[in-house]
Amino acid sequence: MAETKRKVLPPQELAAFFESFTMLLRAGVPANECPDIIAGDTEGSRLSEASARVAGILSGGEVFILSEALDQSGHFPEYAIEMMRLGEESGRMETTSEALGEYYRQQESLGASIRSAISGPLLLLVMMSVVLIFLIIFVLPVFENVFASLGLAAGGGLGGAFLAARVSMVVVGILLAVILVLVVMYLTQGGREKLAGFAQSVPFTRNIHYSMSAARLTGGLAMLLASGIPSGEALQKAGGLISNRRILERLPAAVEKVESGEDLGKVLVSENVLEGFEAKILLSASRAGQTEQAMRNLSDIYSRETESGIDRLLGMLEPALVGLLSVAIGIILLSVMLPLTSIMSALN
Repeated sequence: MAETKRKVLPPQELAAFFESFTMLLRAGVPANECPDIIAGDTEGSRLSEASARVAGILSGGEVFILSEALDQSGHFPEYAIEMMRLGEESGRMETTSEALGEYYRQQESLGASIRSAISGPLLLLVMMSVVLIFLIIFVLPVFENVFASLGLAAGGGLGGAFLAARVSMVVVGILLAVILVLVVMYLTQGGREKLAGFAQSVPFTRNIHYSMSAARLTGGLAMLLASGIPSGEALQKAGGLISNRRILERLPAAVEKVESGEDLGKVLVSENVLEGFEAKILLSASRAGQTEQAMRNLSDIYSRETESGIDRLLGMLEPALVGLLSVAIGIILLSVMLPLTSIMSALN
């Protein structure tokens, strides 16, 4: 089934499915009976519907292999299906499902951190924009009418003040429209791909995107290695999880060297697939035979770097947004106060 036709579960529910699946396998429950149990335990959720769909396919008598049922259900990403298929073939389904649970739990945690970091400035922008719109729609026209009744023409300084207020409204409106477009783009797969490409080209977000992709790459490698996949094949498959051009350009040469027998950790460092001081831990981990654990640790490190980068970026954007909106509101207030000052001077 094509990925575009899937209604894939979000990372949180994918993690819950594979974590529950792992625990049931450890309890001795046959793999093909696990989805039905998960559906009953999570009744009323999308996960329950997806699990029930998988259980129905397995009980229908035409499909007896779990990975094929996951594929036909349309609720699981192709990567997870391929991983489960490899786990079935290698006889390491429990290890594979546990690794998938950890991987999707990490992706859910990273996504939640990003949403939490963005929600604060976005809420501030919306609140101040509401104040600005209220002033322009309800307050400014009242004062315009009052000044007109007092014989103050809308020319000269008065007209310029009101014009400046309306210009500020247009600027804020454009800013809100841009943010709305970005939010709508984020809700679609194609939009997210375009945003990812844009993020790689902007200096402020380039390193954030790299850290996010590096976290996914190392997390995927840890999962694949735990499932018994050879290093070269694991590196090639993990590359399908990311979209960062900087990493993807260096990946083919790294895959070729690993498949020729060179150590995975050393190749990732020497080919600069993974950058930064933290990546050097792969060298000692390779010597100690702990490459899989090192990948898990690196995935956590890169995830924290992503969160820190987002926090720094928002630390710059938030004051800029506050300053812009404060200036816009100040212009409106001045457009009202300056004519009042003229009137007071005339009365004196």
